[in-house]
Amino acid sequence: MEDLEAVIKKYKLSEEEHNRIGQEIIRLMLYDKYPVENPKAIIDIAPPASGKTGLNGYGENQFVDNNVVIINSDTLKPFHPQIDEIARLYPQYYTKVTDQESNTWTSDLFDTALREGYNVIFEGTGRNSRILNTIKDKMQGYEVIVRGMAVSDFNCLMSIIERYEGQVQTKGWGRLVTLDHFYETYEAMPKTVDEIEKSGLASSVEIFRRGSKPTEPIKIYDSADVTTGRFPNARFAVLGGRQEDEKTAHANFDSSIDNILSILKSEESSDAEKMIIQRIQELANSHKKKVIHDER
Repeated sequence: MEDLEAVIKKYKLSEEEHNRIGQEIIRLMLYDKYPVENPKAIIDIAPPASGKTGLNGYGENQFVDNNVVIINSDTLKPFHPQIDEIARLYPQYYTKVTDQESNTWTSDLFDTALREGYNVIFEGTGRNSRILNTIKDKMQGYEVIVRGMAVSDFNCLMSIIERYEGQVQTKGWGRLVTLDHFYETYEAMPKTVDEIEKSGLASSVEIFRRGSKPTEPIKIYDSADVTTGRFPNARFAVLGGRQEDEKTAHANFDSSIDNILSILKSEESSDAEKMIIQRIQELANSHKKKVIHDER
């Protein structure tokens, strides 16, 4: 297997091509949108495979004529001219290889949209509090709403595998989030949400659990609404919501276990995929032991 750094270098675009594609992205993403007098920025924060796309859709439906620019690094990665080859040959490196291009494209699109007064929905993982600096430095004049998803690691990892296998079956390749990258974002996200809420820079911080439909999440906390009083703050809402979500996830696990185990035994599955599946099994076994202990 090729070294990650070698793969990153192999697919790095020239500055000229990178800039050309970046300008094309801005043109396409702003094409049918228009600036407004009192713009709104919604920042959706959650780890991979937790339901950010559905949360984006939930937010988009709240704008007249869907007049909002959705800014998501994952949707910009496919603009890389060799994206199919990267995903097919190096699924375990997909995110880190494409980040070197898509992160800049995302930042440039975000800066342009904010500078010109477009409504925006920005999607991030909450891996660090850099977004807090963006709110301070670039969102003057915006109403800022921060939204987070409270989803257990068990449920996220199941979704990562299911999404990856679905992509492989339909396209012949898939985008796989590695276990270390997932937990880096999963463990950091509650702290990031907490820092944003304590800063007072957002008009509201809202936490959701998954609903029956991706675009209909269930709100479990709203810093601007005292009637959602089950949790004292956003951080506790994320942690408590994850615990609630975990119970539901394990209840539905038995129906998926056979498919999960067949993937694990497959000679075609990658080491990165096997690591995720083994972690799912560990979480499932740990939950069963806890249930047995609580019933005694």
